[in-house]
Amino acid sequence: MNNRGVTFLELIVVLAIIGILSALAVPDLSAFTGKLYLETAVRGVSTNLREMKMRATLDRSNYTIYFDPANNSYDLPGWRFSLPVGIRFGFGPGVLGPPANPGQTPDADGVTFPSNKATFYALGSNSIGTIYITNDDHLTMAISMSITGRVKIWRWDGATWI
Repeated sequence: MNNRGVTFLELIVVLAIIGILSALAVPDLSAFTGKLYLETAVRGVSTNLREMKMRATLDRSNYTIYFDPANNSYDLPGWRFSLPVGIRFGFGPGVLGPPANPGQTPDADGVTFPSNKATFYALGSNSIGTIYITNDDHLTMAISMSITGRVKIWRWDGATWI
């Protein structure tokens, strides 16, 4: 018998095993991808909040970010950003807010800033509020902004904010 290669049957068996293992891994991969898209969107929004705070202080001008939950978008001066497909302003079932002191259901549209506007003032202060962002799997994250301008990202674990 020649031991220098593999038979066609051995090759088919190995490919079948790889196919079965790949099929089992796909659901976990799609859940991971949804979580990754959500985290990326939340980090993008928080980066824009921090940038507007810095620009307001440096330029000594007021800046406002307008949130449009109905269209899953928000406007910065001169820019319009849309959340990725499958990501929206809002929250999953059972989520309580605000993250620092949960006790009530957040605003239905997922944005608690007055009139859905986050304003940054020239002297360094800003409006206070929280933005809730969720995905199709009902994973929910939040971005809160305190009066001092601290921007904090939170993740709902099903019972509390972490």
